[in-house]
Amino acid sequence: MTGAFGCIGAWVVRGLLASGERPVAFDLGDDPWRLRMLGGDDVVGRLTIVRGDIADREAVARVVGEHGVRRIVHLAAWQIPLCRQDPSRGALVNVVGTANVFEAVRAAAGRVERVVYASSAAVFGPPSAYPPGPIRDDAPPRPATHYGVYKVANEETARVYWEEHRIPSMGFRPLSVYGPGRDFGLTADPTLAMKAAVLGRPFRIRWGGGTDLIYVEDVARALLAAAASRLDGARVYNLHGASARIADVVGLIEAAWPAARGRLGHVEEPIPFPDALDDTRYQQDLGPAPPTPLADGIRKTLDEFCRLQEAGRLDARELA
Repeated sequence: MTGAFGCIGAWVVRGLLASGERPVAFDLGDDPWRLRMLGGDDVVGRLTIVRGDIADREAVARVVGEHGVRRIVHLAAWQIPLCRQDPSRGALVNVVGTANVFEAVRAAAGRVERVVYASSAAVFGPPSAYPPGPIRDDAPPRPATHYGVYKVANEETARVYWEEHRIPSMGFRPLSVYGPGRDFGLTADPTLAMKAAVLGRPFRIRWGGGTDLIYVEDVARALLAAAASRLDGARVYNLHGASARIADVVGLIEAAWPAARGRLGHVEEPIPFPDALDDTRYQQDLGPAPPTPLADGIRKTLDEFCRLQEAGRLDARELA
């Protein structure tokens, strides 16, 4: 899998290890701190780690061939802030990197069964661009960020590789992923507020309005189900968690962690993405997979942060 050192990647690795797999992790990073935080200090010894750049086509093909990879979970990507700062490099990582994954599968000549990858609800525009109600899978893309444009390109890349080379794939579109390990990107702030609450620090979420929040373990569950499936085609699914306003999220955090009252806040500035997603097709094809209720996910996140803090394993570098 690519991007194993990221938040969703660490949860997917945790799921694979729990099922007895020994995943091959391809990542440019040299500090798998999220993996250690979520899986323990011995987690690195339970998987194969190959350091490499997703933008290096030969390196991607080599790791697929040398390790006999049969399924790929592709998560390596730059998030919205980095894509905004350097759009050219963002396109190299996000778009060319994804094409490199599919080229590696094509070069493997049938030995790789499928590609599962992270798209994003950032392919869509703000709620005002659509009729009222949750956004369906087949709603027209109207990305408001470079990151969203790159995700649209990746979905179309997957479609062409199915039509021309019969490489099956599944992409998933979460919006605001939250939970332990989520610490970077525009929609990471709700999780950072939860971590700040456990640490007794003030925190202000930099945006507001409504959004669709999904617990990170639910996203990992979808990716793992897709990797194990036998469905063909180039399928793309919305992932729905819970639609809520950020003001209400702050209230739920404070209700679950009373010591945080008065320390948390937000800016009432909506982000240009949908505030509700319809994931009916995902539930039909790979479910039923009921999402974690928001209050439960917040409670689980706070409890996990508390446990990690007591064990001396809660990494808070992003709050420095």
